[in-house]
Amino acid sequence: MDYVSSQERIKMKIAINLNDRGYIHDYMDMGVSLFMVGGDYSVLTPIKYSLNDIKEIKEQVKEIYVYVNAMYDEHDLEGLKEYIEALHQIGVDGLIFQDFGVLNIVNHHHYGFKMIYHPLTLNTNSSTLNTLKQYGITGAFVSKEISLKEQLEIRKNCDMPLFVLGHGVQYMMMSKRHLISNYEQASQSTLSHEMGALTINPRGQDFPCHIYETERGTAVFSKNKLYTLDLFHTLQDFDYLYIETMFMDQREAIEVISMYCDCLHALEKGTYDKEVKEYLPLLRNVSKPLDRGFLYDDTIYRIEDVKRRDNDAANQ
Repeated sequence: MDYVSSQERIKMKIAINLNDRGYIHDYMDMGVSLFMVGGDYSVLTPIKYSLNDIKEIKEQVKEIYVYVNAMYDEHDLEGLKEYIEALHQIGVDGLIFQDFGVLNIVNHHHYGFKMIYHPLTLNTNSSTLNTLKQYGITGAFVSKEISLKEQLEIRKNCDMPLFVLGHGVQYMMMSKRHLISNYEQASQSTLSHEMGALTINPRGQDFPCHIYETERGTAVFSKNKLYTLDLFHTLQDFDYLYIETMFMDQREAIEVISMYCDCLHALEKGTYDKEVKEYLPLLRNVSKPLDRGFLYDDTIYRIEDVKRRDNDAANQ
């Protein structure tokens, strides 16, 4: 296979999860290239836009992708087919998915969507992605659960556009069960369902997490936000740097996206090293808490650690 060299790739662009239609033109002026939106059949996107909203957004932006990223049951399929047909009629540029039923529907009807495979934790090697390209996948999100070194290895050997999480909260788990409602019923208590208002701590850990519930289940995200503003020299061969605006208010979202866009422009102009030093303190003040996620953690699996964990659980 002939791989695309870094010099031939499209230079890195900024993609965002659109959390407020009112700021579309501001984001475009900053230099955002790709807008991703949630809709009726999306998960992990608490802000959902109607088909009419998506049509209006499509008329305003250069490129829009819609999350159709749940794992669907049999009873969802007829509605899902109609929804994808409606997105086709609108002229949506791409779909972000993880259920191969979505890909089958698109292939069967010969729709022209760009198909971005985003199974949350599974895109950990280039061989799988290069194979899936044969079945109609045109791009993918690289798993954030692997180290930066491994992510770069995938970029080097993968022949399709790749997305990496550049900034924002990090996905931890998703369940189709309504865990908050079930807990409330069992405990006869009431918890806040307001977006961003409910946090939990894993047992024995000082690691707060966001948790929220929708009609499609319950999702948990880290409260800490990954940041990569000072890593552009390393990440620049990726096609899209994705900024997750979930759990950001409008001020934070605008300021964070502005900083990343400005630093990307600085990289192109050759002034990045100077400007990023000025922006980093501002970023740490505007968007917090921040961490590096798994970027500098080696992926190690030790059976001794699993046995120790099981023994600790049994002795509790």
